[in-house]
Amino acid sequence: MGRPERPLDPRAGPIQAFASELRKLRQEAGSPKYLQMQRRTGRSRTALAEAAGGDHLPTWDTVEAYVRACGGDLAQWRARWAQARDAIRSQRGEAEPQGIVPTGPPRPPRASRFQPWLTAAAIVALLVTTATNTLRDFHTAGNVATAVIVVVQNKVATGRSALIEDTTPAYLSSKPIPFCSRKGCELPRTQMWSGVVLQATCKIQSVTMTNENLASAGIAHNKGGIISSLWYKCILPNGATGYLSEVYVAPAYRGGLGLSTC
Repeated sequence: MGRPERPLDPRAGPIQAFASELRKLRQEAGSPKYLQMQRRTGRSRTALAEAAGGDHLPTWDTVEAYVRACGGDLAQWRARWAQARDAIRSQRGEAEPQGIVPTGPPRPPRASRFQPWLTAAAIVALLVTTATNTLRDFHTAGNVATAVIVVVQNKVATGRSALIEDTTPAYLSSKPIPFCSRKGCELPRTQMWSGVVLQATCKIQSVTMTNENLASAGIAHNKGGIISSLWYKCILPNGATGYLSEVYVAPAYRGGLGLSTC
């Protein structure tokens, strides 16, 4: 007999409410085992079970497989999933911590974020300068000079090709899980924007994350999108140590970088 799923409270937020709806759909379908659902869809039973776990919002691909396995209406569930995604992103903006000093470039004003003069060359120059200064800070802080370096890319993939700076900062967390700003595991004074350089010490597989705005049209064609369950354990020059999802680092620094498991 399988282990019973943990109780959910639909009033706790959009993630648990959506997971509760998925569980209800499965019950109405006769409560098929996740192994059966895997065989029907080709999606792993672990991903299908986690979709209804209530810890994070699953990707649409996983939801689609779950709904197909249970005979649900895909168009209806796509709309439900998009509503949950929008609600989560809205909450993330409302829950942005106050009084924490961001690390790295200040948050750019909305009106000037995409000024024509901000050319590719200017962006490269900014990254090089930031990397140089941060590496110097690592030496000053007594960190190992031969450490693996990663560069933050706090951007959202939207539509068919857009990749824009997120409206909220990335940050290090004490656990490799999403939404730590609401769960009490965000580390203070670790907020970051694109271009910040970190020292990565090890890697770990945990909750799947994405930088994609999955509700936007054409997102499946966006080459800047990434979905990953890989997390890096990183150190800031101020000594703060915590986890950062791979989706928040630049493409050149993804894939594990040969790091050992945490």
